[in-house]
Amino acid sequence: MKQIRLLASCVSVALAFLGGPAQAQNQDQKVVLQTTKGPIVLRVFYSMVPYTAGNFLDLVGKGFYDGLTFHRIESWCVQGGDPNGDGTGNYVDPATGQPRYINLEINRNLAHGIPGVLAMARGNNRNSASCQFYITKSVMRQLDGNYAVFGKVIEGMNTVYALRQGDRIISATVGGGGEQAGNPEPQQDSGSYQGGPPPRSVDSGF
Repeated sequence: MKQIRLLASCVSVALAFLGGPAQAQNQDQKVVLQTTKGPIVLRVFYSMVPYTAGNFLDLVGKGFYDGLTFHRIESWCVQGGDPNGDGTGNYVDPATGQPRYINLEINRNLAHGIPGVLAMARGNNRNSASCQFYITKSVMRQLDGNYAVFGKVIEGMNTVYALRQGDRIISATVGGGGEQAGNPEPQQDSGSYQGGPPPRSVDSGF
C-alpha cells in the first residue's frame, strides 16, 4: 500500500513539473512574451521534448521571467531569462534553496535550421541548463545535438531583430495552446551537425 501511495505521489509531482493536464495530453503550447520592443509568440514543443518544454512552461507559469532582461544580443541570437542579468544566473527553487538544472534533451527532428528557433542556453556541462534561453536570428546547425531546441517563434520575428541589450520581458504567459503533437515543418537535414563550435570571429559564442 505504501508503494502504491509513493508511486501516485511521484506521478503527481512529475505531472506538476511537466505542466499539468493539458501537457499530459501530449499537446504543444503557445507562450506570449510581451517585451519592451513588442510581443513574441512562441510555440513550445512539449510533444517532442517534454522535460525541457515542461521546465520552461513551469517557469512561465510561476512568473519567473516577468521583468527579466535580454542580457545578450549577438548577430545570430538574443538570449534572456537570467535572474542576474549577466549570463551567470539559474532558477533557484524556493522550496529547497537549490538551483534547478535539467538534463540535455535532444530530439533529432528539431534543429537550428531556421531563424526563430527557441533553445536552452547552458554552461560547459551539457546538463547545466536551468532557465536561460536563446532565440536564433540565423541558421546555426553547428549547435545541433549540443543545445536543446524546444520551440520556435511563430509571430514576432521583427521584435526579435529589434531587441537590444537591456530590453525586458514585461510578461510571459501561456495561452492559445492545445496544438496536437506532431513535427514542425521540415528543417532540412535533421541529423546532428559534426562541426565545431559557433563562429567566434564576430560573436562571443557559447
